[in-house]
Amino acid sequence: MSIQSEQEFKTLITADQAAALQAALPFAPAFGQANTYYDTADFRLHKAGLGLRIRLFNTRAEETLKLPKGPDRLLEEMTDPLTVSEARQLIRANSVATHGQIREYLASQQILPDNLQQFAAATTWRRLLDVSAGKLTLDETLYPNGKRDWELELEYTDPAAAQRYWDQTTKQFAIALQPVQNKVRRAYANVNISQAD
Repeated sequence: MSIQSEQEFKTLITADQAAALQAALPFAPAFGQANTYYDTADFRLHKAGLGLRIRLFNTRAEETLKLPKGPDRLLEEMTDPLTVSEARQLIRANSVATHGQIREYLASQQILPDNLQQFAAATTWRRLLDVSAGKLTLDETLYPNGKRDWELELEYTDPAAAQRYWDQTTKQFAIALQPVQNKVRRAYANVNISQAD
């Protein structure tokens, strides 16, 4: 179990910009992660600004709760490790873990595991690069309805250094900054689009 605070800059980018970034920067090879998002039927987590997911990698899994913690996209991320087998079983059962710090936090908010259900999913191919200002992440996310998007993110600890790097990178690749909804909201929006199509 872990609790981490994160500060980040992020923007949605085009497929062409993503390709240019991949060609110019030495990102590590992409790795996949399948995300299943949960909320109550009346969206109590969403209304409170929280995001709950089970994330499945090739050799490990985790349950994560994101909590807003102040200005400048400061988030706290609470994570409980799961085995791949546990995660797959929970996803098949439309359930979440009944133990761990996330369970305790949700119980303190009067949200029980039985009240949570899957409402969205997304698969992300992530590329990482350590840079002087932090960790640069390039994500390509595919939703069940066939839509996809690309996102550039810089996680940082030094705001001034990060701002300089972010400004230089977005200028170099002609990236017009766009406000970004988090992946939970984008996944939910794509569920609705899929149902409307």
